[in-house]
Amino acid sequence: MAEQYVSAFAIEAAVIFGLVGSNDEVAVQKTLETFEDLNTGNRLLRATDSDEVETALREIVDGRLDPGRAGGYGWLLELLGPTFGAPLGSVVLPGRGWDRLEGVFRGWDLTTLADVWAHPWTFPSGSCMAPDPDPWPFPMFASKTESERIHLELAAFDTDRIHTDNDLFPDEDDAHDVEWLLADNLPEWVRGARSRDLGMLLIRDGGK
Repeated sequence: MAEQYVSAFAIEAAVIFGLVGSNDEVAVQKTLETFEDLNTGNRLLRATDSDEVETALREIVDGRLDPGRAGGYGWLLELLGPTFGAPLGSVVLPGRGWDRLEGVFRGWDLTTLADVWAHPWTFPSGSCMAPDPDPWPFPMFASKTESERIHLELAAFDTDRIHTDNDLFPDEDDAHDVEWLLADNLPEWVRGARSRDLGMLLIRDGGK
């Protein structure tokens, strides 16, 4: 059965971007420890090996970003999120099409959530390389201001609309699973980020 995976972390964006060119050897070692832990438990979306992770990490901390690197660097965020932030939770969503929910969210006036859901976070662009327009896994970031807006949008949202407006879904997603995401998981993740006065990083598997 097809499924998609979403994980959430509370992070300080400046800390993550601050790794670029930092020459921080401790950061490299801490992230490698995270990799070993998650890889041993088969909890990584992007299967890889420690040599590839270390090479990419050192390019970041040395400030030697390679614009031609296959797969870019955004995939490292599923390691950097738990290393330098706080895990907020994760969920496995049955079926496919969850990557295409932007239009559904807009139809329900969840506009900030739609914007975050549709656009990949640009780490580590802003230095010497353009953002990857098609990353995998797909990282999304809500700043503290955006997290507050998402909190207000979800608080005002009538979840009954999930069942009455399910013709908005791009695929035949189960309305109960959409409600589970919007009524239970996302509000909890947003609360976790807001309570720490941090932004919220979401990492989504599946379609891009």
